[in-house]
Amino acid sequence: FFARRFRESGRETITQLLIDTYGSGSGPVASLISSCGIFFAAVASVLPAIHIISQLLSTTVYTASAILFFLIIVYIYFGGIKGASVSGLLKSVILWLMLFAICITAGRGLLKVDSIENIIPHGLDLFAQGIWMPLENVISMSAGLLCAQNYAQAIFSAKDVKAARTGCFAAAALSLPVGIPCIMASMYMKANHPEVSPIMALPEFALHHLPEPLSGVTLGVLIIALISSIAGLTLGISTLLTRDIWTRLFRLSGNSEILSANRLSVIMISVLTITFSLCHLESQVLTWNLLALALRAGVFIPLVLALYRIKLLPPLWAVPTMLTGTLAAGIAKPVLHTGIPPLFLGFAVALLMIAMANLAGQHFNYRVLRLMAETKRKLPFMHHA
Repeated sequence: FFARRFRESGRETITQLLIDTYGSGSGPVASLISSCGIFFAAVASVLPAIHIISQLLSTTVYTASAILFFLIIVYIYFGGIKGASVSGLLKSVILWLMLFAICITAGRGLLKVDSIENIIPHGLDLFAQGIWMPLENVISMSAGLLCAQNYAQAIFSAKDVKAARTGCFAAAALSLPVGIPCIMASMYMKANHPEVSPIMALPEFALHHLPEPLSGVTLGVLIIALISSIAGLTLGISTLLTRDIWTRLFRLSGNSEILSANRLSVIMISVLTITFSLCHLESQVLTWNLLALALRAGVFIPLVLALYRIKLLPPLWAVPTMLTGTLAAGIAKPVLHTGIPPLFLGFAVALLMIAMANLAGQHFNYRVLRLMAETKRKLPFMHHA
């Protein structure tokens, strides 16, 4: 649906598209909002990484956090990102083999479980908690993917619109065989080992229910995948902050200054992410993933309007719309304690700002026309103009 519009815009990044549409002020704001979303996505990867390292090495979570910090820095500074294409391909092959083994093992185990519907809360009903939660999850995922540069880049880089659309459908289709084995393993652990925390369900299943060689490979791939994910997200935040904020705030111009700022940002963000995760060790990973996606609510609607209805949002109102929409989504639950899904609240506030912008524009135009009419009436020579 968006592939053609993205490519016809002629831009290479989402930030560039927003700047060209709404002015230079929208760029840093969009980068800051995107950085906040990426930060919580990184937290969602740091949490299981700390638990897995702590469990495997039989150490405290603080020692595991220090080890994780060291691995992230080493991965980033010593070419981990550059070699991601080769190692990523090998990792993907191993991951598919691992998921196939998990699917077979968990499937056999579930066949021996009686009345699985009574073990899982609310049974197997997708809408047991109401229709709004699944709907929010779907829309949050869609909005978050469209507003994230790392996902949109696949559309920008595709050979043509057809290739971009094919890639989107292929990525959506590949998510099912990845998610189903993980769900089956979690259901098996819930039925047979209810004492295991949800965040450790898959690692514990691999550790105790897969053959020893495959178990070690599986845990190794999980750790590498988490570290590469955290490193990529951390580097993404530092690049956004350095390029769009630090260079303007501190007037950085030389390559060495920009590189030093980027490296310091990597260290600072890594420490901040791990510290935040340590303060929320018992939280659910999905909570932070959904929050990361919901924070894009303020950017999503201006982005859609930039693609389809440019004149509907005046550039002067673009930055306030982004900020208020994002702020509303961020404080919906921790501050307002509202039952409204954060994403929908962010959408509502953004739409309200757009409505106010259009009303203000109409009022301004009315005042200008009225002033012109009064001026024309008072100045006789204008009647003959």
